[in-house]
Amino acid sequence: MRTRRYARALVPLAVLLSAGCSQTSGSDPSSVPPALPTTLDQPSPTSLTTKPTLGAVPAADRSFGVLPPSGWINDTARERGTMLYLRAPQPTRNVYPCFTVVKTTMKEPPSLDELVNQGMIAQRQKGSTVTKLASRSIGGAPAEGYTIARVSQGFQVSQTQYYVLNGTQVVVTTMTSAAQDKAAATSTQEAILASWSWGAPLAPKPTTAPSSTPSSSR
Repeated sequence: MRTRRYARALVPLAVLLSAGCSQTSGSDPSSVPPALPTTLDQPSPTSLTTKPTLGAVPAADRSFGVLPPSGWINDTARERGTMLYLRAPQPTRNVYPCFTVVKTTMKEPPSLDELVNQGMIAQRQKGSTVTKLASRSIGGAPAEGYTIARVSQGFQVSQTQYYVLNGTQVVVTTMTSAAQDKAAATSTQEAILASWSWGAPLAPKPTTAPSSTPSSSR
């Protein structure tokens, strides 16, 4: 019987919760988020508020929303410590493609350069091949990131990680796939990021079916 596997989680900085795709069965101590440092403040509203994309799903704290890929599963409620956890319904090359987001709020967040450089150093120390990406914006907020090529449980895995600063929020997005599926994963990631909005997506309006009972005539 074929064993389903997820790529292991990334923990780029001690101030951030685990990000990535974890196994769905069994107890796994490495998936337990580390304790947050005392420098963190209570979450506050985002600096940016943008119009949500129709059909977007909210983050766990409803501070942002994205449009999930067609057919993907929203497993956010099952993954402790994540703000968003979207995955494909089936694995490809023994890896579930997935998109995850973690977030923390700080009184004085480090610069994007500092966040990215620390993340790159940490990943290289683990033996990963890391390549820095060009600066960009996500939902109108500045972002920087890098790609990671590594081996997880014997399989070649590709990950792309972006750090986003929105006011006092530090948001980290991670796209994970098998290395051979990197191009398709990048396309999926770009579609998700293009749909990013800050603030809670609107709840769908309830539909009221017209009454089938004819009105009485006088």
